[in-house]
Amino acid sequence: MTLDKVFSFVTTNKTINWLIIIVFVLFVISLIDRYIYIDDAWFGEQAYWFSKLGHVRVSTIIDFYGWDERLFVYHKLNIIIGSALITIFEWSPEPLRIFTLIVFLFFLTVTYKSIKNTETIWNQIDSKWVLFFLIVNPLTFLYSYTFRPEILVMSLGFFSFLLLFGKQTCLRILFSGMLAGLAILVHLNGAMFVIAGMSLLLIRKEFKLSVMFALFASIITSLYFYDLWEPGHFDSFLYQIKHWPDDITTNYESDEGVLSLLLTVLVKLSSEHQRFFWSHDVWGLSAMAIFALIAKGKVLWKKYKELLIYLLVGVISLNIFGSHIAEVNMLLLLPFLALIAAAFLTELNQRVSTIIKAIALFIIIVQIVVVVYGFANIFSNREATTNISENILLDFLENKEKVLVPYRFIFNQLPNKNLVSYKTMEYHQVENGQKFTKEEFIELATELDIYYLVISPEMYDKNEGMYPWMIEEFKGINNNQFLRLKIDNDSHILKTIE
Repeated sequence: MTLDKVFSFVTTNKTINWLIIIVFVLFVISLIDRYIYIDDAWFGEQAYWFSKLGHVRVSTIIDFYGWDERLFVYHKLNIIIGSALITIFEWSPEPLRIFTLIVFLFFLTVTYKSIKNTETIWNQIDSKWVLFFLIVNPLTFLYSYTFRPEILVMSLGFFSFLLLFGKQTCLRILFSGMLAGLAILVHLNGAMFVIAGMSLLLIRKEFKLSVMFALFASIITSLYFYDLWEPGHFDSFLYQIKHWPDDITTNYESDEGVLSLLLTVLVKLSSEHQRFFWSHDVWGLSAMAIFALIAKGKVLWKKYKELLIYLLVGVISLNIFGSHIAEVNMLLLLPFLALIAAAFLTELNQRVSTIIKAIALFIIIVQIVVVVYGFANIFSNREATTNISENILLDFLENKEKVLVPYRFIFNQLPNKNLVSYKTMEYHQVENGQKFTKEEFIELATELDIYYLVISPEMYDKNEGMYPWMIEEFKGINNNQFLRLKIDNDSHILKTIE
């Protein structure tokens, strides 16, 4: 079979549609006993306490800059929505994750209808390719069922972008600005949509509309500070940011003047490519979008200049004003990259050179292979977490002794037990500058009045273990076994709880 025939077979509507259907079916099956990720627990706990107290705390991370009393640094709208879901449906991971899924499905619906709309420029793009890169995608099938803010930010930002096209009215610009502001309210990285939207309107010389866009985006954004006006709150907010355990909010802390600041900006910009090739999960779409600009850049610029400008400004804004360079933030760029990749593949025809077809076909195959690998990873890590946590913690007294647990165990045991997550130990390790030895670990635990531990299999896995001493300590133990341990008060020796 010749390359042309293989390319034609793989890129037909029938083949791509079947791939999308198969991946969607696998995705639905993957929701059964989906492993609870650290993000579900981290944001879920914040939403839980907001629903109970009206403000955020993280009770499972103790003795760390007051987080267990009140956390001021959080994704406002995302946590407020989560707290409402917990209030309505009670404490469980499912409502939180299903909300993200509903947002993603709504995003797909709006995107598909926008492409099919004959009154927009997007109808020149083959919708099957847009859906392919949005659905046959490791990032979306992972994060569309995880309680993180990025899917919601991506949707709000993309909807804001769509409103900037077509017949411009004050009402459209008003809503576009408000949606961009809401994106910031969900996550501060949403600022990229405000900057990109304003820039696009200014390039069009629509100055009044640009001011209106910025005004309504600013009004919505100002709500972010609703709980920081009380005396001392803003200082606490800045204090917690400055002492954040991950180096993501101190990119531009410098007292060395403007030149030092500019150098920091340039260094960070020079690392932006890392986001696009962070792991195999983003290789396919990143490679296709970049290859599209190399192979058909002139055609794409002529047809979709404003899309490319918006994306470029968005990428630069996300780099400069965003928290850090990370793979998960590729979701904010996802719809724009999908449009570019789909527009490129729509342009391909029989007259295109064999080399271009071969490279495009290779990237499509890579994308499919990576998706298969991603599903295999999800299926292999299935876990009925809430049942396991209930059984493991059954013998511990309610809300009495502190129990150190994997973070996912807060579902659904947070209201019932005095839980401390291993994030406490991890963040104290960050302050320590190196991983704890067994003695240092036990010493800190006893200082924090923690005498009971639950250790999950992945924590002592020889390849993935979080604490090196655990790998040696529990060598030879069945790697599917959860361990319940007690620290002896006098000897500080770990003893197994039968």
